[in-house]
Amino acid sequence: MSRFLRRLSMAAGLALLMWAPAAQTSLRVNPLIVNMAPTAQGSSSVVQLTNVTDADLPLEVTVVKRTVVDGAEADVAADDDFIIFPPQMILKPGQTQTLRIQWVNGAVPATSESYYVYVTQIPAPLNPGMSGVKVSYRFGISVHMVPPGAMPNLQVVGVKAAHDKDGKPGFELTVKNAGTAYARMVEHEMTMGAAVHTWSRDDIKKIIGTGFMLPGQQRTFFVPFEGEAPAPSMLSIGYRGAA
Repeated sequence: MSRFLRRLSMAAGLALLMWAPAAQTSLRVNPLIVNMAPTAQGSSSVVQLTNVTDADLPLEVTVVKRTVVDGAEADVAADDDFIIFPPQMILKPGQTQTLRIQWVNGAVPATSESYYVYVTQIPAPLNPGMSGVKVSYRFGISVHMVPPGAMPNLQVVGVKAAHDKDGKPGFELTVKNAGTAYARMVEHEMTMGAAVHTWSRDDIKKIIGTGFMLPGQQRTFFVPFEGEAPAPSMLSIGYRGAA
């Protein structure tokens, strides 16, 4: 297992996805993030799903691949890249089901590939004569296929003086992941010049959030800052571990 993949495995237990409160109370998912090293023979992992309600919970599982289209992240169907078992299930109250996720794409990618495995609650049909809206909740499990030796490499490619919607001064920071593995800005810190100013992981979490980037992806973030916007060459971004 590569050094980066070991770091990802340690970080997985700390990461959270934001779901609707009602969805959080219906299904417990562990882990929320899965990192696997792809092999030509296939790779697999398991996730535990637990029904924490007092009613039966019918579920179905689908897979999408996270890609970049015209500079923006987009999801495309990717059910053929995985075998999911079971693909559908009904969890009894309190029941825990093991969900096996097996990657069967075959070729080992040159860069990491990221997916969402969606576990969707199938809404119960309305009784005859009743009207209303059927509600369905969807849980996203992040699955990342990270080839051996793959690492992120965040580079500052642009800085532009700007103001946010409330008129607060700062600059627009354009960052590119020039590495071979996905990156999360929140796991990095940014330094201006010879430690003239440093944005810690906590600072980045507050002003940017997670800042997820696929290999080759470029994103722009607003950074509050008093003073003249720095030149791109004055800013450096370094990995500092799970935030």
